[in-house]
Amino acid sequence: MKQEQRLKDKFKYWQFVLYLPIYMVFFFLAERNVSNVTLINIPLDSFIPFVPEFIIPYFLWFPFLLAAIVYVFFMDKREFRAMCWNLIIGMSLFIVVSFVFPNGLDLRSQTENANGGIFVWMVEYLHTIDTPTNVFPSIHVFDSIACGVSFGRALARHGHKKTAIASYAMAALITLSTMFVKQHSVVDVAAALALSGLCFFFLRRLYKHEADDECDYV
Repeated sequence: MKQEQRLKDKFKYWQFVLYLPIYMVFFFLAERNVSNVTLINIPLDSFIPFVPEFIIPYFLWFPFLLAAIVYVFFMDKREFRAMCWNLIIGMSLFIVVSFVFPNGLDLRSQTENANGGIFVWMVEYLHTIDTPTNVFPSIHVFDSIACGVSFGRALARHGHKKTAIASYAMAALITLSTMFVKQHSVVDVAAALALSGLCFFFLRRLYKHEADDECDYV
């Protein structure tokens, strides 16, 4: 019984690591499911300017997520569990939507007349490695918000309120960058934000922390 309990305790903190390879398999399968794609960009997207400098926060997505996951894992195990289940639910729903409703964007033509430079080249490189299909909801945005919120909450609990604010700001900056580099539209960004809110609502008991009553950060 004790050994079984120890295994359960370990799984509580490693479920996301075990989930990742499963997710990646279905992600690549979804990327092959690009027939009968429905374009989801809307006229509002054309009013958002192409700002190639936003490629910097866009590419900071992975280091930001890694920093959030590592810090929260070591500093706040309860918050880590909540963050993991948030990511698992959101990323799984993304896979389901990709198979049931293949979707895509037609926004990259807005970048064709941009002046050259290192930032434009970085955006062009992004476009060669990341297809404009199966973008709804934006997993780039969803993961940023899920990790950014948990990162900020854990930081605040340990007295790093200014750094916590920086975490929220970084998540917001990454969210904006997806639209300014024409990788995502208002529709899939809004869907990711709505999904983040729903996941946080349904996981609110798991997110509830004994230190929350003493904090005023979120």
